[in-house]
Amino acid sequence: MKGDLVKTIAGDIEKYNLFEKGSRIVAGVSGGADSVCLLKVLCELKDEYNLSITAVHVNHGLRGSEAEKDQEFVTELCQKWEVPLRIFRADIKALSNEKKISLEEAGRIARYSFFNQVLKEQGANYIAVAHQLEDQAETVMHHILRGTGIDGLCGMSIKQGNIVRPLLNISRDEIIKYLYENGIPYCIDSTNLESEYTRNRIRNELFPFIRDNFMVNPVAQLARLSNIAREEQEFLENAAKEAYKKAVLNDSGNVELSLTKLKDFPDAIKKRIIRIAWEKINNNRKNLEYVHIEQLMALLTRGQTGKKAELPQGFEARISYDKLIFSKKMDKSTAPYSYRVNLNGITVANEANGMLNASVMSIKEAKKLYGPPESFKEGDFVQFFDYNKLGNGIVLRNRIEGDRIRPRGSRGEKRLKEFFIDEKIPREKRDEIPLIARDNKIVWIVGMRTSQDFRADKDTETVLVLTWTYFQDGGDRDDRYYKDR
Repeated sequence: MKGDLVKTIAGDIEKYNLFEKGSRIVAGVSGGADSVCLLKVLCELKDEYNLSITAVHVNHGLRGSEAEKDQEFVTELCQKWEVPLRIFRADIKALSNEKKISLEEAGRIARYSFFNQVLKEQGANYIAVAHQLEDQAETVMHHILRGTGIDGLCGMSIKQGNIVRPLLNISRDEIIKYLYENGIPYCIDSTNLESEYTRNRIRNELFPFIRDNFMVNPVAQLARLSNIAREEQEFLENAAKEAYKKAVLNDSGNVELSLTKLKDFPDAIKKRIIRIAWEKINNNRKNLEYVHIEQLMALLTRGQTGKKAELPQGFEARISYDKLIFSKKMDKSTAPYSYRVNLNGITVANEANGMLNASVMSIKEAKKLYGPPESFKEGDFVQFFDYNKLGNGIVLRNRIEGDRIRPRGSRGEKRLKEFFIDEKIPREKRDEIPLIARDNKIVWIVGMRTSQDFRADKDTETVLVLTWTYFQDGGDRDDRYYKDR
């Protein structure tokens, strides 16, 4: 006959589909009451679920002889219960110093690293850890003290990917009672009685203070809050995922969102769309904090092209016309370059990832080779120009202050900057676009627009044929800005 606690946990396994029959489980066992209870319950359910269980114990090297005794205890326990055991040692202090994180966080990183190592080696399905109801309440309170939204109020999930927490709805008192009634010993970690860490202070000082002074059980109240928050979070998250699908323009590399679409959604959904976009580009949602969300919301409100916000992990978000773009921080603009054009040969510009081929010939010969000038579109990479209007002083370069162009078909000149703005060319792309110029007059914005002042016309006798070719291995030209115009 199974005890009430085992039946309750078996019920949660079914309710939350924690694992399937025949699963291979890696169980974290420290030797404390919670992990010993977890291992015993898994052993009780082993035959019913046809489980294969491997225990993993990590010696953090922080508590000297006490840690050695814990390791010895777990070894004897696993031998008694016939559970295979893997033991690892980790220098948590060194890891903490190296990564500049707390000992708690360093310990967590080390444990899960070893758990996942065994998971892969064993071909296991799940990692079972022994978080229980008080752990959940402490986690929620910790998040509240640090400042959190609904996601933080949810606390830990009973199933999160391949991590399962079968004891998450079981109280500490229930666990101790189960171990006592079954005569199962366990270790006591003396550091849990200290209040050096925030979580310990919550457990040892804050929760007792609330019980004594407000006559409420904070564990029960916070557990209830986490359940309510999780229901709300699931609803909002599903709504945000649908909204993201409507707002996203591209997320195969950088993530691009439509500002017009984003404006249709309430702020609560916008913020979740931002988190989804962050997860897409960063591969997880960590490190994006409240301050970053507020900066991005301010960007959306202003909607000013060129404005940006720095994000963690070397990312940034910027406004580019009707788009909010998440990407790695942009490199500095392409350095200025200028090459005198070889009028009967090739001029290479590595900075522009391409080369220009120039040929001087009669209009008759040019038409025979390439067709009539009127057949060329503005976005083509071959163009005819009147050689007698150009002379020998043209250069291949990127933009400089004072550049002007009289676009084909236009009556007057405009500044190159105005042209780029009108064409909605992002600021960070403008230095990359190769130009053919004579002094400050632009002859050809390669792949985009030619100048009316220098194009071949019906009176042209000698033409300069210019052909631009991008190097095939360059691969970073954005063809969205080079289209038929």
